[in-house]
Amino acid sequence: MLTEARWQKEKELMQSVFPEFTPFTRVNGFGFEGYLKGSKSGCLYHITLEADQAAYPQCPPGVLMNPRIGNAWIGATDRRRLCVDREWRPARSTFANTLLAVIRYLDEFDPEPFLAS
Repeated sequence: MLTEARWQKEKELMQSVFPEFTPFTRVNGFGFEGYLKGSKSGCLYHITLEADQAAYPQCPPGVLMNPRIGNAWIGATDRRRLCVDREWRPARSTFANTLLAVIRYLDEFDPEPFLAS
C-alpha cells in the first residue's frame, strides 16, 4: 500500500531527474505523465506511468504511451499497457526506474522518419 512518505520520495526523485514529468492523483490511482521525444523520428510520445494506491509498491506502475510503437502491448484495447523489460524490487524500484525502461524501449523501437522521394 502506498504511504505518504513513499509518494513524497517518488515525487522528489522524479522532480530531480525528470522534471518535465508531472505528478497526478486520481481515484485509487496515481503517477506521473509527460512527453518523451523519439530520438530517430522526432515524434512526441505522451507517457503516463500509473499505479494503484492499494498495490504499490508491491506491483510496478503501468505504462501508457500515445502513439504506441512496437508490439509489446498487453491488456484491454482501450487501456493497453507497455510491457517493458525491467526488474521490479518493491523496496528499491521507482517510477524513475520505470521511465528509464521506457526510454530504452523508445531508443530501440522509435521508427526512422519516412522520407518521400
